[in-house]
Order: sequence, then structure tokens, then C-alpha cells
Amino acid sequence: MKKTNNTIQNYMYLGTFALFILVYSSCEKFVEVDLPKDQITGEAVFQDSGTIEAALRNVYAELRDNALTTGESYGVSYLMGHYADELHLLDPNLGSISFFEGNNVLPTNDFVNRFWDRGYGLIYAVNRIIEGIENNDDGLEGKDRLLGEAYFLRAYLHFYLVNLFGPIPYIDTTDYQTNTTVSRMPQAVVYQQLEEDLLEAKALLPIYDGPDRARPGHWTAAALLARTYLFQEDWDKAAEEAGRLIVEGNFELEQQVGEIFLKGSRETIWQLTPDMMGGNTHEGRTYIVEQPLPDTELTQGLLDSFEAGDARRLHWVGAVSDGTTVWYFPFKYKLAAPTEETLECSVLFRLGELYLIAAEAQAAMGNVSESLGYLNAIRERALLPPSELTDSAGLMEAILRERRIELFTEHGHRFFDLKRKGMATEVLRPTKPNWDLTDALLPVPESELLINPNLLPQNEGY
Repeated sequence: MKKTNNTIQNYMYLGTFALFILVYSSCEKFVEVDLPKDQITGEAVFQDSGTIEAALRNVYAELRDNALTTGESYGVSYLMGHYADELHLLDPNLGSISFFEGNNVLPTNDFVNRFWDRGYGLIYAVNRIIEGIENNDDGLEGKDRLLGEAYFLRAYLHFYLVNLFGPIPYIDTTDYQTNTTVSRMPQAVVYQQLEEDLLEAKALLPIYDGPDRARPGHWTAAALLARTYLFQEDWDKAAEEAGRLIVEGNFELEQQVGEIFLKGSRETIWQLTPDMMGGNTHEGRTYIVEQPLPDTELTQGLLDSFEAGDARRLHWVGAVSDGTTVWYFPFKYKLAAPTEETLECSVLFRLGELYLIAAEAQAAMGNVSESLGYLNAIRERALLPPSELTDSAGLMEAILRERRIELFTEHGHRFFDLKRKGMATEVLRPTKPNWDLTDALLPVPESELLINPNLLPQNEGY
């Protein structure tokens, strides 16, 4: 059985020295090392805001390149797109991905291990940053912003882990003895701690008005808070957070669908910039198909869900043909290669999602007119006629359909929506013969259960 080294336990050994290595070698990846005999040197990382900035930049680089939210084929966008009903695998030799497509994921799956390991590895690094800042009494420049970013990142990472694995530990310390014996918490408790971190982050983070939006700010924390409330069906708070961001935030819906994912998009709330001048996105390299017979294509079900005349069908779906067969692929990002200057960044939060959060929350509370206002802003931008639904139930169904189109292949939204609505089995079983009710959660990696039996029991069905 394969055993990776990036477990929670191993990251307890890693954190301080990894940050020390990062600062003094300009390394962009975490380094796996044994526990250093002298950890005092690591404390120097937190004596200067510049070195803390470097440590945070490393976290963002990991999110972009290696962790759950990467646009690579081992990120949630690609894998959970296959797990749900967005992507169809064409290459039978890609066995690890076929396990996701066929809902045959096992507790020993490398990608499942990677989700868990990379997620908790970054959480440990963020906790190290938080503790270092809080223990620094020397008046760090920009302390509130640095601390706010770290609180936000801790919540962001736990958000993905709880939605993939269900009950999980919420790790808020670097204490080795504590972390090697943690137990899984009920999802409600995880969400409670998520909310506390996000409220703290929102209070500490500044409001960024610059065009880059490469660092999470006040409104990024508000966006995740709105999403968190939505997933808990706390409709009033979801509507309040999303509505305030829409009205008060310095963002606008891009009216040209083809410009939404450009680097300077006014719709972007938070994005990850490439690692080099002129670089573009992993998403572009992962999804764009330039020659016939791709590894993956969009499912026919997704293609059929577009309404006639939808501008997103024209701008966000690419096609390649061998003269007989046509394959369709995600084309939200247009560039698969470097350009003279960076034109696209990986978008993690954008205003379109917040409109749909506000629409759903208002519909759930029976506020049909308010809900239609938000929903129709998205539809009209897509050159579709406005919805004229008058009942909340029909409106909720319409919003879910709109989310399917607006957010396809973006960070697992489709799978999470089907799961939180209790619709995963109903929707996926007809096209996925191996689908079971228990597939709404991924298995906890077997390697983690062997190291820490307190994480038992395994998720049902595995």
C-alpha cells in the first residue's frame, strides 16, 4: 500500500524549518525534512513582515500549483468535474482519474491522499504563521493584514476539506501532541470555527482597490462567509453578506462574457497570479484542446443544459474535430501557453457567484422579486431573457440550473451543489452505474487512519 509523507503528523515536523528554508532559499515549494534539532532559527521568520510575506506567498504558490484549488488535473475542478457530471474521461489509460469518473474511489487513492495531505500541510503552515505573528511583540508592519490573510486561508482550506470529507478535524494549532491525536468534528462544529476565523479575517483585512486582486482582502473573506452561510442554509446571513459585497464592494459584473477571466476583470474578487512574467493559468493548459482525441471532454448533459442563445455557450465552450467527431472542452480560460505579458490568472472568487448566492438566499426566504433581480443580472449578461418565475420553489430550481452553467468546472461547485441539495444520487445515478448514496463523501485516506485511529470511523461505504 502506498503511503505518502505529507500527513498531518509529518507536517508537524515540517513547519518551522520549511518556512526557514523558504525565506533563505527563495523556494516556492514546501520541503520535506526531519524535525530540526534547533527550532530557534525558525522564530526569525516572524520577526520581519517581509519574511512573513514570503511565507504567505509560498502558501499562495501551493494553492496555485499543488493543493486542492490548483487548475492542474489533480485539483478539485478537474477531479470533481469527473466525479460529478461535468467532464467525461476519454483516455482509458488514466486509471487514477477513471476511479473518480466511475465513483470507484478507495481510501488508498493517490488523489484523495493528495487532497488531505496538501490541505492539512498548508493549514499547519498557516497556523505556524498565525502563532508566529501573535507571539511577536515588536510591532510588525502590516500585522493586521498578515494575520487576516492567515485566518482567511485557514478557513478556506478547511472549507474544501469539510465539503470533500465531511466530519474532519479543525486544526488551529501547531502543537504536535495535540495534532497527532485529533478526532473528527461534526460538520456543524467545523462550520462554526470557519465562521469565527472568517469574521476575524474580515475585521482585520483591508479593502483592496487595486486591479491585481492577487491577495485576499476584506471582501474575499465576506465572499467565503456568504458561501459558508449558503451551504448551511443560513439564508438571512448569506443574503446579507452577498448583498453587502455586491453593493459596497469595488466590483462589477463584466458584461462581456469573454472577458470575465482576464487578469484585469472587474468581476474578480480574488485570483492567483502565475509564477513567471507572461505565464498564464494551469486551467488553460489542463482544459484547452488543440488537436483531436482529447483526454477529457464536456459531458453531453452539461452541453444540453445551455439554453439557446446563451453567450456562455459561445465563449466558454471550445471545440475540436477530426472531420468526423467533435469534442467539446471548457474554454473559460483561452491561453494554454505563455504570452509576452500575463493575460489570465486563476480566479478563485468572482462576483457572478455572489449574485447567485444572493439570488438563492432571497428565494429561500420567499423574496421572489429580490431573487429575480440577482438571477436576471446573470441571465441578461449571458444574453438570455429574464426569468419571470413567481414561485420560490421554481425559482430555486432555476437558480441551481444557472449555477450549473455559470460555475461549471470552477472548483467543484457542481458537485458541492448536488451534495448540499441532497440531489447527488437522483442526478448522478442514472449516468453513473457505480454511484451509491455514500459517494457524497470521499473516504478519509487509509494512511491517516493507520497513523491516528482517533480519526475513525471511516466514512460509510468505504
